[in-house]
Amino acid sequence: MDGDGEPESVGQPEEVSPEGQQEEAGAEEANAGEERPEEEEEDEEEAEAEAEAAYLDGLPEPLLLRVLAELPAAQLVQACRLVCLRWKELVDGAPLWLLKCQQEGLVPEGGAEDERDHWQQFYFLSKRRRNLLRNPCGEEDLEGWCDVEHGGDGWRVEDLPGDCGVEFIHDESVKKYFASSFEWCRKAQVIDLQAEGYWEELLDTTQPAIVVKDWYSGRRDAGCLYELTVKLLSEHEDVLAEFSSGQVAVPPDSDDAGWIQISHTFTDYGPGVRFVRFEHGGQDSVYWKGWFGARVTNSSVWVEP
Repeated sequence: MDGDGEPESVGQPEEVSPEGQQEEAGAEEANAGEERPEEEEEDEEEAEAEAEAAYLDGLPEPLLLRVLAELPAAQLVQACRLVCLRWKELVDGAPLWLLKCQQEGLVPEGGAEDERDHWQQFYFLSKRRRNLLRNPCGEEDLEGWCDVEHGGDGWRVEDLPGDCGVEFIHDESVKKYFASSFEWCRKAQVIDLQAEGYWEELLDTTQPAIVVKDWYSGRRDAGCLYELTVKLLSEHEDVLAEFSSGQVAVPPDSDDAGWIQISHTFTDYGPGVRFVRFEHGGQDSVYWKGWFGARVTNSSVWVEP
C-alpha cells in the first residue's frame, strides 16, 4: 500500500496474441518433428532386427542350415557362431560344412555323410588346395628357387621335348623343364605353411597329409643321375620328418628315358611342422659339357584335405 491507501500495482504478464501462440506452438512442433525421425528410425531398425532374429530362430534346422550355407565361410566362423548357442552348434557341426562342400562342388551331391568327421576342416583345406611351389616348370627361369647350385654349366631352362627327349604327355600345360649339367646342379624352395594360410592348430592336431611330387627324365643319348630330398621343419628349422629318393640312375637308351614321377606323402608327422623344404637336383653320368644331365619339371607340394 502507498501513502494514500491505494494498493501497489503489480506487474501483469504480457498478453500473447493468438498469432504469437500459434507461432510458438509451430516452433515446438517443428523441433519435436526434427527429433522424432532419428529416434523412430532407431526403434524401427531394432524392431526389424528382432523380428528377423525371431524369424530365423523359428526356422526348422534343415532350412536354417541352407540359409547359413549361403554365407561366406569367414563370416560363419567369425560372426554367426557368436549370435547364440544354437547357431554356434550349427556352425561347429558337420552338416553345415558338408552342405557347403556339396554346394561348391568340393564333394558330389548326396555324398556319404559318414565318410568324414571334420567337414569344416575339409572345406577350408579344399579351398586352399593348390601347388605351393612357385615356378615349378621354369616359365620364370629360376625365379622363386633358392640355394641354387650351378654345377658344370649350371641349370638351363629348355622347351619341351628338347634334344633327344620326349613330350610331357601327363599335362598339356607343361611346356618347359630345367636341365642339369655335368656336375651336380641343385635348387630348393622353402614353404612357410602359416604364411600360406594353414594355422597352428590345424597343423598340430589334424596334421593334414602333405604330398610332394616331382617329374624327372633323362636323354636317350646320355645317362644321368637324379635326387629328391624333402624335409618338414619346425619353427626353428629342426627336421621333424624327411624323405629322400637317394641318387637315382637313369641309363641312356632305356625305357626310363621318358618322364618318371616320384612322390611321397607325409602323414602322422607330429606337432610343430611349420615349413616344407623341397630340394632336387641332377647331373649327367658321362661328364659331357653342356646340359646332358637329369631334367626336372612340374614339381609340386600339396596339403591335402
